[in-house]
Amino acid sequence: MKYIKHMITISMVFLFAYGSENQKNSLTFEKEYSEEDIVDGGTLVVGIMGDPEALNPLTALSKYAKDVVSLIFRSLADINADLNSFSPQLAKSWLFSNDGLSITFNLRTDVLWHDGERFTAKDVIFTYAMQTDPGVGWDGLFYKESIRAVKALNDSTVIFEFLERTPTMLMDAVEGYIVPEHLLADITPNRIAEAEFNRSPIGTGPFKFVKWKTQQSIVLEKFNKYYIEGKPHLDRIVFQVVSNNISLWQQVRSGDVDLMEGVPPRDFVKLKDDWAKRKTNIRPITFLGRQYDFIGWNLIDPDHYATVMAEAGDEEVDLDRLLKPNKFFGNQKVRAALTMAIDRSAITELVNQGMAVRMDGPTPIIWTSYNNEANTIWHYNPDLAVQFLNDEGWVDSDGDGVLDKDGLKFSFEMATNIGNERRKQALTIIQEQLSGIGVEMIQKIADPGLLFGRMLIPRQFDAALIGWEVGLKMDLTPLFHSSSLLMPFNFTSFRSQEFDKLKEAAKGNFDRTATQEYWDNIAKLLSFELPYTWLYYKMENVALHKRFKGTVIDKRGTYINLEDWWVPHEERTEVDRMAPN
Repeated sequence: MKYIKHMITISMVFLFAYGSENQKNSLTFEKEYSEEDIVDGGTLVVGIMGDPEALNPLTALSKYAKDVVSLIFRSLADINADLNSFSPQLAKSWLFSNDGLSITFNLRTDVLWHDGERFTAKDVIFTYAMQTDPGVGWDGLFYKESIRAVKALNDSTVIFEFLERTPTMLMDAVEGYIVPEHLLADITPNRIAEAEFNRSPIGTGPFKFVKWKTQQSIVLEKFNKYYIEGKPHLDRIVFQVVSNNISLWQQVRSGDVDLMEGVPPRDFVKLKDDWAKRKTNIRPITFLGRQYDFIGWNLIDPDHYATVMAEAGDEEVDLDRLLKPNKFFGNQKVRAALTMAIDRSAITELVNQGMAVRMDGPTPIIWTSYNNEANTIWHYNPDLAVQFLNDEGWVDSDGDGVLDKDGLKFSFEMATNIGNERRKQALTIIQEQLSGIGVEMIQKIADPGLLFGRMLIPRQFDAALIGWEVGLKMDLTPLFHSSSLLMPFNFTSFRSQEFDKLKEAAKGNFDRTATQEYWDNIAKLLSFELPYTWLYYKMENVALHKRFKGTVIDKRGTYINLEDWWVPHEERTEVDRMAPN
């Protein structure tokens, strides 16, 4: 296995105001509209709390980046709300072979890139080659692990050939946005992260990239030659960078921002009350989303890891030598003790105002394999937590209130990202609860670039309270599989032969009952081993100005049908009436 260097660069964010018209409309009642009422024009201003690291589908990692990318680019097909079936995008149709080992895609022939070049099968072949090249380091590589080859029969027909039949073949084939061969073919894979394309992308989606002012805004405008006639309806999308949740919410309330994801629970409760009383033009939207928060424990010794990796350079790494257990968290019983010392039910309620569900294991609630009864449940029990620690030799030998072992104090840092008040509040509660069992936890609030780029990825941390956005494929490979050990998302450095075997068995099984049994065993294993202490699965809280019609927002995301959004003439603001650049 080669060590591949990855870096997530997430810039610090500052306040930027796009327009200053306060509370843009007087309050109006909702009105019923039909398709005949739909008109073009209008601007959507979206508030985000950080700059994307890149707008290239091959290198984008953060949610901010992927949200923007989703409007500029298109895939072969897009998943439906049932998370099982798909609707055509760049592919008109597809057909499985008789032996079930290949899928033939018939491509649209009326699709143009934003620079006017025609989309063809060459772009699909090129995209697959880039997605699977280790020099690129695409984060969705695990989707393609069962694909043997991708071939073009002609400019409008491609065949995906698979190594084996799996239940997720179609999802694996269509995952990832198609990128332009004519613009990227001359760039070597290991230099793709430096390409100018990352900041000035060309796609086939409903909106084209216009400009990006670092730490201020990203502007997209409608692509008038989009392959679906009459769409999109909006003229412009502005992603406006705001410093933090508090500032962003203030701009939503003032009317300077139209859309905000992740509205703080306390503010969202007030918004729902105001909406019910018709006191606001801001529509509250809530749904069971795709994000959960957890504590990731560093299972290996940070200093030893750094030494071994430095010695190896780009050569193959001896994993057995690399994985020296962490002095605190390398012990399962210690991780169980810390988990039992944290009142996760109380944290779920307090920091989310009840708009979250406590998590006890690795399976996201929206997956069909979710079964909480399969998890090993560690109930809140501080007394048993102390007993577990004592059993492992952690005692307060000098009476200072902090447990110690062989002269080492049980004192460590737990990091989270700056700007997330919910996680910061959870960190304070956890600090107090761990102090109650004699464990000193020191809070570290870090800039995202520091947290991900210089702490988590190079394993230079103790513990981290962060969150993941859940993929729609039932696969935990990037987080826990041995093949992902040196990759960014397995930052806890978890390795288990039992997990690897269960994952492979679940992947290749078409029998729903048997597959569920494998997933139950995976849940039982990981919830016992506790590379994470899972905290809560969030309800998504979105605030959107009511003038936007035709919106569909669900667990697939906020921007899944943005080409259908529109604004009635009578509800338009000054920003809506601005002419495109």
